[in-house]
Amino acid sequence: MLNYFSLEKVIMKNNKLNIPGSGMKTEKGIVYPIPSSGKQILVLVASFFAALLFGFVISSIPGDLSELAIGVLFFLFIIIFMLGYSIWIGWMKLKILSTFKKTILRGFKNILTKNEAGLKNDLSFPEEKLLDLLLASQKSTKIFVIMGWLSGLVGGIISLSFDTSINKTILFVLVIIFAAGFGHLLYYFGRRGYFPFPEE
Repeated sequence: MLNYFSLEKVIMKNNKLNIPGSGMKTEKGIVYPIPSSGKQILVLVASFFAALLFGFVISSIPGDLSELAIGVLFFLFIIIFMLGYSIWIGWMKLKILSTFKKTILRGFKNILTKNEAGLKNDLSFPEEKLLDLLLASQKSTKIFVIMGWLSGLVGGIISLSFDTSINKTILFVLVIIFAAGFGHLLYYFGRRGYFPFPEE
């Protein structure tokens, strides 16, 4: 059923939005065009490897961390990416369901009655509604920033228990900075539509 809810599919099928590459200004913010699926997949994969890179860099700074401590730091950045992405997807599913609930019900009724003309009309959404939904999708990727700061704070607190020669206050601050920075990096790309909405 999620195929019907795919934001990219809905917009592309309607083919109503002509958004310039630099974005379109609206009352609620700037809406960016949806990148190609190839670019989206590339950014998604790169984000995962970026999580590993951030974990490697922060765990290499002290130079004497145990394998468990290194694993915790690696896991921290993977959590920011994976959990942030999952929360974003879940929120967007609810948003799409809420936005198109009446349209979906009418469409389902037309499917049961085999009313093809009515179904075709139900699958045509107003441009304003599509813009609002696309903007909400892009702006809601700010969850990565929230996850970055929260995970950084938790990871920083955990790092205080690490047995290392580096000053623990410095490590605490570094963990927060790296985690928050990674969250902001993910938000930068998410805000510009580079994270795909999966189809099930």
